[in-house]
Amino acid sequence: MQKSTVRCRVICYLSAFLIFLLGAGVSKSYGQANSLTGKVVDQDGLPVAGATVSLLATGAATSTSEQGIYVIHNVPLGSQTVVVKLIGYRDAQKTIQIVSGQNQLDFDLVLEADQLEEVVVIGYGVTKRKQVTGSISSVTPEDFNKGVVSSPDQLLAGKVAGLVVNRAGGDPTAGATMQLRGPSSLTASSAPLYVIDGIVGANIELVAPDDIVSMDVMKDASSTAIYGSRAANGVIFVTTRRGKAGAPVINYSGYAATEMISNKVNVLSAAEHKAFVEEHGLTVAPNETGYETDWQKAITRTGISHNHNVSLGGGTEHTRYNASLNYFNNQGIVKRNGIEKIVARVGIDQNAFDDRLKLSFNIGNSIITSQHIDYGIFNGAARYVPTSPIMSDAPEYAQYGGYFQVVGRTGYMNPVAMLNQRDESRSNNTLLGNFKGDLKIADGLIWSNILSYQRRHWDKKYYMHRTDFDSFALGRGYAERTSLKHIDKILESYLNYSHTFSNVHNLEAMAGYSYQRTKNDDGIWASAVGFMSDDLIDNNLNLGTLPDGYNPFSGYPQIKESLLISVYGRVGYNYDDKYLLSASLRRDGSSKFGKNNRWATFPSVSAAWRLSREGFMQDQQLFSELKLRVGYGVSGNQNIDPYRSIIMFGPRDGQFFYNGRWINAYGVNQNENPNLKWESTAMFNVGLDFELWRGRLGGSIEYYDKETKDLLYEYNVPSPPYQFDRLLANGASMNNKGVEIVLNAHIINKGNFRYSTTLNFARNVNKVGSLSSNIENIGVTERYEGGIGLEGWTGQTASIVLPGQPIGTFYVAKYIGYDEDAKRTIYQKPSGELVTQDQISAPDDYQIMGYALPKFTYAWNNTLKYKNWDLNVFLRGMYGNQIFNATRADLSRLQQANVTNIVKEAVEEGIFETPLIASSRFLEDGSFLRLDNATLGYKFPMTQSRYIKQARIYLTTQNLFTITKYTGVDPELNLGGLSPGIDNRSYYPKTRSFILGCNLTF
Repeated sequence: MQKSTVRCRVICYLSAFLIFLLGAGVSKSYGQANSLTGKVVDQDGLPVAGATVSLLATGAATSTSEQGIYVIHNVPLGSQTVVVKLIGYRDAQKTIQIVSGQNQLDFDLVLEADQLEEVVVIGYGVTKRKQVTGSISSVTPEDFNKGVVSSPDQLLAGKVAGLVVNRAGGDPTAGATMQLRGPSSLTASSAPLYVIDGIVGANIELVAPDDIVSMDVMKDASSTAIYGSRAANGVIFVTTRRGKAGAPVINYSGYAATEMISNKVNVLSAAEHKAFVEEHGLTVAPNETGYETDWQKAITRTGISHNHNVSLGGGTEHTRYNASLNYFNNQGIVKRNGIEKIVARVGIDQNAFDDRLKLSFNIGNSIITSQHIDYGIFNGAARYVPTSPIMSDAPEYAQYGGYFQVVGRTGYMNPVAMLNQRDESRSNNTLLGNFKGDLKIADGLIWSNILSYQRRHWDKKYYMHRTDFDSFALGRGYAERTSLKHIDKILESYLNYSHTFSNVHNLEAMAGYSYQRTKNDDGIWASAVGFMSDDLIDNNLNLGTLPDGYNPFSGYPQIKESLLISVYGRVGYNYDDKYLLSASLRRDGSSKFGKNNRWATFPSVSAAWRLSREGFMQDQQLFSELKLRVGYGVSGNQNIDPYRSIIMFGPRDGQFFYNGRWINAYGVNQNENPNLKWESTAMFNVGLDFELWRGRLGGSIEYYDKETKDLLYEYNVPSPPYQFDRLLANGASMNNKGVEIVLNAHIINKGNFRYSTTLNFARNVNKVGSLSSNIENIGVTERYEGGIGLEGWTGQTASIVLPGQPIGTFYVAKYIGYDEDAKRTIYQKPSGELVTQDQISAPDDYQIMGYALPKFTYAWNNTLKYKNWDLNVFLRGMYGNQIFNATRADLSRLQQANVTNIVKEAVEEGIFETPLIASSRFLEDGSFLRLDNATLGYKFPMTQSRYIKQARIYLTTQNLFTITKYTGVDPELNLGGLSPGIDNRSYYPKTRSFILGCNLTF
């Protein structure tokens, strides 16, 4: 309570301070000497409103009025460079000699006829968009998702065609899953590779969203192959804010938000439940009646979140600096759940020896503390009878801390008790320091060296109270402590050469060397039971009284060390910005793989033809840019733990009693595979980039064919001859083919009103190839995934991995309907025979009944600006996917409504036979359209301000509505793994947010 009061006071003081600053900023400045005024018009001579006019040296800025007029007061005497910027127009820059009094400087803006002029980041360098030969999508802060964002990867959700960013539910402590151009692995991670300011594999949590300048997503293998064995899932370049020459500039951005539950499981209320059981002659136990409890409401709340980011930048032409501090606090909508994050970054850039040497030093640190909850509370909140009490004074419940519990009922636990009697907190402290030096050896030849050190400390505390209903902890308590350290050291050294001759030929070459040593899971894990009190929770494990045979160290953690050494190179040729060719080659050596396959080669080649540069295109007025791209490349996936290729020993079958004491049993728990190697992804990509009507309409169309081979898969093997019954081996394959379309248009750009829109569409078709390994006589024809685990559903699954079918194929019984007379559900076997559920044998009588992966995804972004107002509306969705609603299956036991709650959909169905098999009855359409984000902002005219250069306030709402036929909590589920699309009771409700924020520049 005291901590919450302090936070409220801090927020109030900060708000009052910001209001004071705004008031001071908009007040009229004294002394109007040395003013600069002028008019900004477009190419037709019409006034341009809302353009930003700033002084390059001081950063002082203002916006043009409806008549295109701007005024900047208190301009320093002497030479000043003035810059005018506006989305959809080319930047304009002029220099003027400021004298005492009023100065006049007008500007003519030109529409951005070439949206491909922007600079994008590529592997170990940068290039202009028009010179890109691969598939790269760029997202800038203007396009980022606004609102409560707990991790920077959520900024990209729906913004890049073919990239699915998903955070199932609203848990602030849960990370997002990312999948680029479909699933491409059976066991290894599908996460893309992050490169932050040139640091390969840097932790994205080290960057605050407000410090990001751009995120460039490399999607095809011809672009990613330069990163070799780590790039099969794509590469995301993150460029952060750097200091610029000029007077110090201070930026502040912050917001406060409220979050609430957007949807709940549609179970019966206490009154509805009472009426139902009485209508159907069911009897509820006397101690479970007489109350009206909304269990879902009892565990949730309205969450309060706030974020504050302060940055400082400036310097001279030779020395520049930047620093930033971010504080983020996200209170979950579930009680006792939340995250607090502090991110600090400092950077210095120094030029020396007539700018031939450029040095850069950066250090960043993120400290994340989080409180986690047991997801079992959601199943409990849905199932618990609503007429039961939360607490009880009856003496038999004293052992449970006074919480009402029902003994002997499977999977039935008071969710409020579970929430309050299990404590879990985690902390994550990540430090990254890096140094970069660029030496200009000769004209066009630059030698770059990067050294980086990343260290992450991860700690977890977990405690189950002595009053916990779980029999393992009841009466004795249970505690866990984990402390791990992860260290990553990288050296990158590479040369870039560029030379233009005869004014039309440009040759670029790059060659480099990389050394990376990683050490993970260096730490300790321990547990204890048998505590006399809950007061110290997990802080003193030595106070536990361990029973005989209890092993507090379960063979975990295991230190994992690996080494990756690489050499790489790239050559590019450009003829008159018309014909472009690029080829790269990388050779990687990794200690993770078998001694026979430590090295692998990853080549790529791509070309582009800018048709708009051809002579036959010069007389037409339709296309201002038209470029055809084609590329092919091979990249890899090494996202597995080290030591998977060697024989390993460890604890087996617990312990045995020998000579008066318990002894750990040890044996082989991993077979050797000296031929273990990388997963390899080859991708063919063809794309068309275009701009029409001088940039009014632009976009791209892409087609790709992505073939992944040598997939890592764990096979069951005979023992003997193998010493262990499983073996990790290569051999399986998978294919993804797809189309991506991006359209962006400046529809209205007249006077005070501008409207632009962007639409992206992506269709991916996934297909599993062979499941056989590269080892003779070892393979599988199919694999059942997606275990459900409902009461009475022992061993049942809902998904199958099958050659010729996509990942996420639902393999269940075919449901036909309900026989009202017989009171039995009817199913159809593959042979066509109609049977009842007791005649279905799982999985022999199951069939392919649907698919979890969507047929296509789409997003639509709209930006409107009128005078100083701006409005952004962003919608996204997916179509053609199905969801197996195991939550509804579990809550459709009408005959058991006296001992568990049920969903209203089951009441409407009226089926009184308890479902005991996985069937298409619980497959639902998962298609949805979501208003993901809407932001209304106002930019204050700061022409009279002495201290504040720019000021903007905004109101944002997230997840305002979702259009879907899905009856569950939310249709957006995790699409990763081998059994996506299963809603299996352990959900965290999606949130709806309302945010009030501001951006200030001093």
